Amino acid sequence: MSGDKRQPRLAATVVLTRDAPGGLELLLLRRAEKGDHNSGAWVFPGGLVDSADRQCHALCSGLDDAAASQRLGVESGGLDMLIAAVRECFEEAGVLCATGPDGRIVDLQGARGAELSAQRGALATGDCSLADLCRAHALRLCVDRLHYIAHWLTPFGRAKRFDTRFFVAVLPEGQVSAHDAVETVEQVWLTPAQALAPQNARRLMTPTRAVIEQLAAFADTASLLTWAHAPRQVQRVLPRLATRTDGPCPILPSDPAWHEVGRLDPDGSGQAWCEVRTGEPVALAPGVLRLTAATTGAHSYLVECDPGAWAVIDPGPPDAVHHDALVATAPGPLRWICLTDGNAVHAQGAAVLAARTGAQLLDAHRLSATALGTLLRAWPGPAPGSTCYLRAEDGMLFNGAQDLPGEWLAAHGVEWRAAHSGFLTPAFPAAEPPS
Repeated sequence: MSGDKRQPRLAATVVLTRDAPGGLELLLLRRAEKGDHNSGAWVFPGGLVDSADRQCHALCSGLDDAAASQRLGVESGGLDMLIAAVRECFEEAGVLCATGPDGRIVDLQGARGAELSAQRGALATGDCSLADLCRAHALRLCVDRLHYIAHWLTPFGRAKRFDTRFFVAVLPEGQVSAHDAVETVEQVWLTPAQALAPQNARRLMTPTRAVIEQLAAFADTASLLTWAHAPRQVQRVLPRLATRTDGPCPILPSDPAWHEVGRLDPDGSGQAWCEVRTGEPVALAPGVLRLTAATTGAHSYLVECDPGAWAVIDPGPPDAVHHDALVATAPGPLRWICLTDGNAVHAQGAAVLAARTGAQLLDAHRLSATALGTLLRAWPGPAPGSTCYLRAEDGMLFNGAQDLPGEWLAAHGVEWRAAHSGFLTPAFPAAEPPS
């Protein structure tokens, strides 16, 4: 694997919210131009977890590391992420979730507040630590005011990768947001509807947009906090880089192409398509090519059945252009023509291609388990006249439109399913993707 598989760095992000006449609002900051893919994007305040954040454990109220780690689903270090979130929120947005000597949330509007805010730059450069600031001003960090709501990993292939926890918090009384004019160069408060509206030209990163969509259901901070307080499991999200007609893009695990993109491009170069391309062969595995007909949008598969010899699975209806493409794409002579169903028009197309190429047309109506060369095996499908085909060496099943039970898939060692349409999918998707 390439260096893009490097361990992502821990990071924390805060979604600051407030109540406004138009409803719940969220703070967005525009990143300064630094030549990376985040430059110019509108994001929530956040950044890397620093080793010095651990020095603040004794200066936190509401949670210790054991309780914080339990909430975040980690063995230890959960409190470090919350502390980093508090620190980054202060550095980038000028909002400090902390109490003063009187036990009340610090008011940053007066002279004392100005003295605290003047330390934001020193915190960002490392000239002053958050622990030093807290001790000098008798502050305690209100980490219990931050609620864990999302967990995102940067896709493979990015030059910098982050393992980021997202927290939600309400803007403390007596404080206003102020971007730092270094890491962030502009700020805006928007309702989720305003942020997601088509007329909002601000560029939102995929995780930012997804979190905004997640919070769009809440009318005010009270309902948001009720939800945020409730116990639930936060699922980790790992996007993948892919290509579509309008250029490179990240796709989410809910995207139909997500699993195929991960198989075809494990290093995250972004070269795999997340759109079905007609007339263009796609190599799904060594010895397996997919070709999609422009007229029907249905897939045909070229599968190596013996070293150097090939089978065509589902050539489709009589279609000279598509058949020409299959013959031209096949890396070797065609030995078998195969169907997954008993469709009469598809059978006619298969017969036409068999006559043209001299390949043998498999008689699916009298089929038991049949070896097609040394690499491919045909099995009767669940419907009369239906057939599926399995390449045991990579566990790839060509099942047409059939929906086979999990017991059958497991018994036959199926790992991937290649259907009439759509994308390659795993027979048994893993609950958690690799990081």
